[in-house]
Amino acid sequence: SLNGNLTTQRGSHNLHYGVDARLYRAFAARYPYDISPQLTFNSAYTNGPFNTSSAAPFGQDIASFLFGIPQGQMTRSASYATQEFYLGGFLQDDWKLSRKLTLNVGLRVEHETPVTERYDRSVKGFDYTSANPIQAQALANYANNPIPELPVSAFQVLGGLQFAGGSNGRDLWSQPSLVFLPRFGLAYQLGPKTVIRTGYGIYYDTLGTNRSPAIQTGFTASTPIIPSYDNGQTFAATLANPFPNGLQSPLGAAGGLTTNLGQSLTVYPTKRVQPYTQRWSFGLQHELPAGFLLDASYVGNHSIHLQVNRELNASDPSYLSTTGARDQQTINYLSQTFPNPFYGLSSVYGKTITRSDLLRPYPEFGSIQEMEPIGYAWYHALQLQVVKRFSHGYTLNVAYTFSKSLDATSFLNASDKTPWYGISTADRPHRLVISGIWELPVGRGRAFASEVPRAVDYVIGGWQLNAVISRQSGSALTWGNIIFNGDINDIALPKDQRSVDRWFNTNAGFNQVSSQQLASNLRTFPLRFNGIRGDGQALWNLSAIKYFAITEKVRFELRGECFNALNHPNLNDPNVTPTSSSFGAITAQDGFAREFQVSARIRF
Repeated sequence: SLNGNLTTQRGSHNLHYGVDARLYRAFAARYPYDISPQLTFNSAYTNGPFNTSSAAPFGQDIASFLFGIPQGQMTRSASYATQEFYLGGFLQDDWKLSRKLTLNVGLRVEHETPVTERYDRSVKGFDYTSANPIQAQALANYANNPIPELPVSAFQVLGGLQFAGGSNGRDLWSQPSLVFLPRFGLAYQLGPKTVIRTGYGIYYDTLGTNRSPAIQTGFTASTPIIPSYDNGQTFAATLANPFPNGLQSPLGAAGGLTTNLGQSLTVYPTKRVQPYTQRWSFGLQHELPAGFLLDASYVGNHSIHLQVNRELNASDPSYLSTTGARDQQTINYLSQTFPNPFYGLSSVYGKTITRSDLLRPYPEFGSIQEMEPIGYAWYHALQLQVVKRFSHGYTLNVAYTFSKSLDATSFLNASDKTPWYGISTADRPHRLVISGIWELPVGRGRAFASEVPRAVDYVIGGWQLNAVISRQSGSALTWGNIIFNGDINDIALPKDQRSVDRWFNTNAGFNQVSSQQLASNLRTFPLRFNGIRGDGQALWNLSAIKYFAITEKVRFELRGECFNALNHPNLNDPNVTPTSSSFGAITAQDGFAREFQVSARIRF
């Protein structure tokens, strides 16, 4: 990085201006699954009595392990070396219009180049419209066994990955060349001890190497473990030989649209927009007697173009159930299997394929996740603060924030046009922080025992006590695709009725029968509710420091610190899976138990 700032004073104007140039580079990290496969075990082949039956709360994954039926993957990874260039410049004028009024006006301009990979070993978006090379053979296979919902004339095999380099260009995406960040501020002195301040500004985030690592699908080949090609009638992969056909070799860009057939993909759009936040505030500061300061402010911000993962290969919502209860007829209908037109075109395809997979926009692939700049968020807060400036050996700070945070950064259903908007996972309505420092007025040169012998002063003098006490609300619980037939207001329990074994009312109307849970449906139950939250957080962090003056220029410092001094058990969120045996219970702590730390330092 290279930057420089200058200040020029011209009468009532105080000008600040400067430049900021940065070159970001990122390199390959560790690849543990290149050395040993990832092995997982689930209920895919041990649930019952039907293959569409819900999984049991526990045991069926252990059964898969005992039968030696693994799932998972192993990879062969390429290294990467990505880089981007950033250049910013700003000009700000602090204009003192009068003795009481100061105006701040500024503009920052930023340029960020798209990321490139040194050897073009990276994906560059998804091709939505081109015919995949396997389309002709897949169409011929499908014509032998079409399904009524998808006539042969409508069956298409489109899309595939695009790669950087050649005619596609080296940039991994395109983005605006320049962004503008205006700033405005105003301070006005209402009286000798009272000031009001307000301000507004725009702040851009980056899309570069810190936010968007290179996607190396094709250069980094992942070989999934396929236990069975015939829904468990016979098993091809076992724990003894999880890769009977060996590992797939990375083809790089040469694989073209056939890269990762039958597997999941993650892509960035070829055209991207940087997320940004508008921030504004209005506050009043007033000096109170005895050196105290009162600060009351309203603070808000609105974030725009947040990145949200969009499922490009979502099932057509017209085929999904809307009954609000488990619709076994729809589940059986969509899970019915047919001869797979892709079988034999890649080793990952099984002999059969479900109706729901055939009806996807890109049936030759699994999930296709693309980051789209369609998310947004709001934050509003009242911030109150009382500060005692350091004097007479102590300082005190009491800060309280009453806030609300809303966002739209995830989807209820993969086929939804817009993300769900509601209470954010980061929302904490109440937060109180009290902090202080007290230098004990005892010892040589202090208010008490100021003339004690130096030997005594080594024991009683030079002490400093510190404390940081924080309390905040818990997070809103995030719910899954559940069946609830009661009153939402009955879910939360009064504080005196909550316990780690029953944090909320599990009998409020939740359907807890495993065989009756939802699947193949359009979800309507919200992600979160403002009034149904996990445990709040409380921390007392205390410390004591003892200073020893060795010489005039050398001082020895002994520090003892205690984190979570009251050993308060801050708790994780409760289990929100209705079919779980621990539904509604809290089974772990969030954070640490009481900890002590002692350190020593010589300052000279």
